[in-house]
Amino acid sequence: MTVTEYRMPKVNTNDAAYTLLGWLVEDGGKVAEGEPLLEVETSKAVEELAAPADGLLELLVPAGRECAPGELLARLHPDPASLDAARRSPAAAADAPAPAAGGPVLTAPARARLAELGIPESAALALDVPVVRRAEVDLLAARLAAAEQAAEPVVEPVAEPVVEPVAEPVVGQARPEAPAPQDPPGTVLTPLTRNQRAVAATVTASHREVPTAFTAVDVDVTDALAAGRELAAAAGSLVGLAELTAAALAARRAADPACFAALTADGTGTRLVPGAHIGVTFDLGAGLFVPVLHDADRSSLGELSRTMMGHRMTALRGTFRDRDLQGANITLTLHTDPGVALALPVVFPGQACALSLAAPRTVVLPDPDGTGFRARSLVHLGAAFDHRLLNGRQVVSLLTGMKALLEAPHRLAGDSL
Repeated sequence: MTVTEYRMPKVNTNDAAYTLLGWLVEDGGKVAEGEPLLEVETSKAVEELAAPADGLLELLVPAGRECAPGELLARLHPDPASLDAARRSPAAAADAPAPAAGGPVLTAPARARLAELGIPESAALALDVPVVRRAEVDLLAARLAAAEQAAEPVVEPVAEPVVEPVAEPVVGQARPEAPAPQDPPGTVLTPLTRNQRAVAATVTASHREVPTAFTAVDVDVTDALAAGRELAAAAGSLVGLAELTAAALAARRAADPACFAALTADGTGTRLVPGAHIGVTFDLGAGLFVPVLHDADRSSLGELSRTMMGHRMTALRGTFRDRDLQGANITLTLHTDPGVALALPVVFPGQACALSLAAPRTVVLPDPDGTGFRARSLVHLGAAFDHRLLNGRQVVSLLTGMKALLEAPHRLAGDSL
């Protein structure tokens, strides 16, 4: 057996570097091929990476470091003699892990939890750990609460404002600056999190590259809202308006394939992959995420609802993996908070269309026979689209097709859930 070098793989196409959150095997420990070896954080997800081979781990890079793809992180040795020889070699000192500079690294979920609990980041940065994750924040909160209950004063460390290190600044985005002289006392500047920077980069690229148009239809969802309760009981999972809309969108993949296409890299044609892979927006306090319902056109309503419920729970923790967030060929953005009447979604680069679902509103309409009035629940279902790829007629076909399905919701359940 030979020594196997482990280098940082290319986890996604969006980031030039990733944060090494932690090793799942201690230095010198036994590693099995295919088993989890380390955790890294990309701009929008936490990814668990597997060992490429069996061996004994020689750790070269500590947790808390920003690592670029291709960087040597560790070696896997076939036996203790090989590991011992490597540690005694003249090159071992140069390869020895250096402590992460600049204090501990705050992960995006940890920042979100700190903000949620009202704990200053300076308190987390004073912890004696290389990486501060959500779990460390919860332990810190418990310690602070216990100290307060015991009437023991808790002295927070005084620190300068911390700017999160960025391997490569996002194009068009400056690093956070110090308060300007003309700023009033008490002005606070807070650097964007990795998640916020990724969202900013995507939105900026969309507005720069995609010539968008927008259209919307009114959908009567009175029956859909009522049917959702019945369908949820059968599915064993939440079946609300979002789930029904995702199912209606998936069902239109065969009839409206152009809406699921993308522009080729040279801009001379379209690229259409098999299946409906629907990105759905979730923002439940840990950041905006767009996980993907893969092969939604081959999934039952019950399967879609259970997948969306899983994504909802993961969004609460902010612990999506990159594979959960990649591969969408169309996006459904949810704007269903009460009072939201209309929303214009962002068309992600590499997609042709993004749909927006607003909140239901009550409207009084005349009965079809003209003898009276009735209260109905209506929503705006809108679509922003890349005008290089789609025209209004194609988008109206998608929207009116979905409208017909949502107004006859039991058609979406099929023969079984």
